[in-house]
Amino acid sequence: MAPFLQLRWLVHWLVSAAAWGLLCGAGFAHSPPLMPSLAPPCPLHCICLSQSQVVCNSASLRGVPSTLTPTVTQLSLSRADLRVLRSDAFAHLRQLRRLALDACNLTKIRPFAFRGLPRLRELYIQHTPLATVDAFAFAALQNITSIVLSHNRIAQIEAYAFAGTNYIKLVSLRNNPIKRILAHAFSGLNDVVQIELPSGIRSIEPQAFAGLGGVGTLELAYMDLPALLQDTFRGLTRVGRLALRESDLGVIRVGAFDGLQRVDVLEMCNNKIDAVEELALVQNNSVRSFKLTGNHMLESPESVVLEVENVVISGNHLPCECGRDPLANPLALTADFAEENYCISPLKVRGRSLASATGAGAACRGEAGGSARARAAAGAGALLGDALALPHLALTVTALAFFAGS
Repeated sequence: MAPFLQLRWLVHWLVSAAAWGLLCGAGFAHSPPLMPSLAPPCPLHCICLSQSQVVCNSASLRGVPSTLTPTVTQLSLSRADLRVLRSDAFAHLRQLRRLALDACNLTKIRPFAFRGLPRLRELYIQHTPLATVDAFAFAALQNITSIVLSHNRIAQIEAYAFAGTNYIKLVSLRNNPIKRILAHAFSGLNDVVQIELPSGIRSIEPQAFAGLGGVGTLELAYMDLPALLQDTFRGLTRVGRLALRESDLGVIRVGAFDGLQRVDVLEMCNNKIDAVEELALVQNNSVRSFKLTGNHMLESPESVVLEVENVVISGNHLPCECGRDPLANPLALTADFAEENYCISPLKVRGRSLASATGAGAACRGEAGGSARARAAAGAGALLGDALALPHLALTVTALAFFAGS
């Protein structure tokens, strides 16, 4: 009987378990569903990749969506019809770290448009019709990594456009039609690692860089200036490297570098310089290294005062005046000056080192006096005259041979 009782008990247990399973299943089947997520809805014309990443690349969008949650850290408004950016436009997005406004129809940025964004690290405004950076447009940005304003139509940066903006790695203004840098355009921009300016600048106002303090690299290239004016760099302080290169600098006026302070390296490389009224870097400028290399000077400098720790003057092309010792040139401040710099005129010694041209006294005998430009023009005319005279000489010799034969 024991095995029979055990079998009966097992069958009873299986039936009870099956009944309990059906009951529980039915209960779960009719239980209310879990509560849905409380995440807010995504704004119209936007795609919310997450609560922190939002893309609103819609031409139908006319402004910054007000319903964006404060948790957004990355926001793209590219290709939106965002024409005017009002003051404090993003103040409700204090967690924002990356903001892209590329290819939108932006034409104006109101003062303090980006105020209230303490965590913003990257700001991109590219390929827009923006023509002017108004005063205080980028003011009060702190600890931002980069402000990229390339490929716009920016022709003018007004004074104090970046006031109160500190600790930036990069400000890029490349590929903009900026022709003139106004006074105080960068005032209040402090501790920036690098500023990239576009090519084609034709005018720099006095004190254009005043108030720009603590810049790692400021490079001015491919400019076409009539002159480097007095006080061009006044108020520019704590510069790692200031470079003027591949440009037509016109005439370097008296006091062009007055007021420039605490510069590690000042470079003037591969420029065309019509004349130098004065090249003065006095002790108050506290320039550590000055490099003048590869420049073409149409006139010898009138006055040079370089109170600099390290001076490099090489590869420059200067006027070679007949019978004049090259060491009498105001730039002859380095031991190998005559060997490491070259003649730009007269034509007969062009390209030769100053030292070798001086030794060839007959090479410039009879050269006209006057300015280097006049001597260069005279040399060019003489060279052309010689070339034209050769055919006449050949005709004369041929004629004499003909008559001699007859």
